Formats: sequence, C-alpha cells, structure tokens
Amino acid sequence: NTSYQQGTSEPTNQPPTATIISPTSSTTWAVGETISFFGSGSDPEDGDLPASAMSWALVMHHCATPSDCHQHPVETFSAVASGSFVAPDHEYPSHLELTLTVTDQNGASGSTSVLLQPKTVDLTFQTDPTGLTLTVGSVSQTAPFIRTVIVGSTTSIAAPSPQTRNNTTYVFHSWSHGG
Repeated sequence: NTSYQQGTSEPTNQPPTATIISPTSSTTWAVGETISFFGSGSDPEDGDLPASAMSWALVMHHCATPSDCHQHPVETFSAVASGSFVAPDHEYPSHLELTLTVTDQNGASGSTSVLLQPKTVDLTFQTDPTGLTLTVGSVSQTAPFIRTVIVGSTTSIAAPSPQTRNNTTYVFHSWSHGG
C-alpha cells in the first residue's frame, strides 16, 4: 500500500513534450536565406523545461523519387530554445527537416519535427539544333526539357561535344545567353 503526502503526486511516466513554435510547415526557403527557429518543452513532472534541455537537428532529405530518399545531416544546435540557420545549397528534389528534442531531468525525451519545403523555379533547356544532349546537375537528357531547381541553388550545366544526330556531327559553340 502506497501513501502520498498532500501536494505530491505519482510520477506520470509520460515523456516530455517538445513544441516547435517557429518555423511552421508553411515556411518555404531559398538557398542562402536565414531561417529562425524557436521552440519550447514541457514535462508533466518538471513543468516548463529550460533551454539547456533542448537540442535541435537539421537534416536535408534528398529524394530521387518519392520512395527513394536519403538524408544529409546539416547542423545541430544544443542547449538553445531559439536560433537560426542558413538554408543550404542542394540539388532538387529535396527538403529540410528540423527536429526539436527535449529531455527531462530523469533522462526521458520527446521530439517533434517540421518539414520545410524549398522555393523552386523551372529552367527550360533547348539546343540548336533541337534534340542534342545537355547535362544538368547529375542527369543527361535530350533537349528540349524543363528542370526544376531550388531558388538560389548552384546548378552545373554542360554541353557534351562533339555529338552526332542524324549522321551529322555537331561541336558545341556557345551558350545563347553569352555565358
């Protein structure tokens, strides 16, 4: 038989709760933009948790297809309730995940995450004559085609030379925009 004194309660054995206040899932980013974050943590036994109980992890998810993804750890932040990071350069399709983990005085932890989608732009690629191959990023493709990239990202573009099409050999001469 267990007895309790007035004003004390039985431990709840519930993990602490992490809350990301900012950014929200509606936040979008371009390469080089600064994104601020802010969160809190609470525990049924300890109440509001201090910044020293918080840790953050920023991960880039790069997906070749919706079911073929891998992760790149970007940055971690320890013992802070708020801060900021600069959105990294990466090939599309990809998105960021920011995770807040809070740990109570007994070592129990709880986490929450927010997914942050990039701002994108479509780039159109053509050759003259049409039907030659260009390499954009890590993919070679017959032009014309459209490629989606993250706003502000660095994307490599190459025109393999020489190329043969319909028994005629073409040597790369120049980019139409003068680059």
